[in-house]
Amino acid sequence: MDSLTIRVSRDRIIFASYDRLRNMLPDYAVCPNNPDISLNANVHQAIKATDMAQQDYDFVDIFTDEPTLLVPLKEFDEDDAADIYYFNFPSLKGRSKVCYDTLPYLNALLLFSIDRDAGNTLTDYFPAAKLHSNLTALMRQYVARYPFSSTLPRLYCYLCEGKLTLVVVEQGKLHFANTYNIHNPADSLYFIAGIAQRFGLSADGERVYVSGFGPEAATLAESLGKIGLNAFFMDDNEELSHHPIAKIEEFPYDLKVHLLKAYEV
Repeated sequence: MDSLTIRVSRDRIIFASYDRLRNMLPDYAVCPNNPDISLNANVHQAIKATDMAQQDYDFVDIFTDEPTLLVPLKEFDEDDAADIYYFNFPSLKGRSKVCYDTLPYLNALLLFSIDRDAGNTLTDYFPAAKLHSNLTALMRQYVARYPFSSTLPRLYCYLCEGKLTLVVVEQGKLHFANTYNIHNPADSLYFIAGIAQRFGLSADGERVYVSGFGPEAATLAESLGKIGLNAFFMDDNEELSHHPIAKIEEFPYDLKVHLLKAYEV
């Protein structure tokens, strides 16, 4: 099966072609973004500079790190999706395209967006592409690894590329999700303390889990004792059963989870 995954973020664009039934490792290319030009210009340059992006694929998944909004399934109307999204993120109106991912068995949808120009460029090159949020596979993984024998809430903290995503799972259900821009380490502690207090999390056992991209996540896990929380650092290698993909340092955890479909195991 010829498939391509493209992860677009403010820092880099990653191309990965992977058939988990045939190979242990994907073919991939990482293109750092030039901060002095637009995201669309970076997408153009990355596609032209990457040989694997010139091939034909049966399936293409494009992931974006734009803001997300969780909506209960029973309250969702596709005709209102853009209005709901722009009400919460007014600065993106006029320059982004609103999309959504379903979260199976979670009774929710995840609204997200992609830069309109960059999205048009990507779908011009890959007409059959499907758009997704970086957080979709991550949330499904968090819920899938929650033990149904537990009745206590868990707080998952994901620190990646200057953004902190907090997800609360309780009794196998998704109760809260939000992403915050992080400008310094103290920001993370502030946001985590607020959500921990809201859901009654304290230092009685490991109910706070931290993962992320790069060394910052491990540092955050160690520092949560300052606000009275015991944290468990989710090492990619251990979480993904020591699969070779887990050792690819250029891949954020959310991309690894998607490629391995870890939430389906």
